[in-house]
Amino acid sequence: MPITAEQFATTLENMTRAWEALPEEQRLPKDEEKSFFDDCQQTCEEMIARWHSGESSHPDREILAAEYPDSEAGKRKLQQDLFSPDVKDDPFVQAADLKLRLIKHPGCDAEW
Repeated sequence: MPITAEQFATTLENMTRAWEALPEEQRLPKDEEKSFFDDCQQTCEEMIARWHSGESSHPDREILAAEYPDSEAGKRKLQQDLFSPDVKDDPFVQAADLKLRLIKHPGCDAEW
């Protein structure tokens, strides 16, 4: 069964926690900020590799690994499924994507 919006929101939340663990000076510049959906090829590859290696903390990592082979075909299938309106347009996915961007690309606004 393809990845659900809930499963993907959990994935984005896990990514956010990983970025939060880094000091701000090690995060990416604000001017490089973009949505997950703007350039997701490499990240999809990394997600699949983490599901297959067991490195992921996602509660459904085994189900997701079974659905998406660690291959070019698996990466293409995941990308296609993530761009489905049921996933991409889900409000929880959109909120998780925004939070990830804010954490991953901290701005200077707090210094005003």
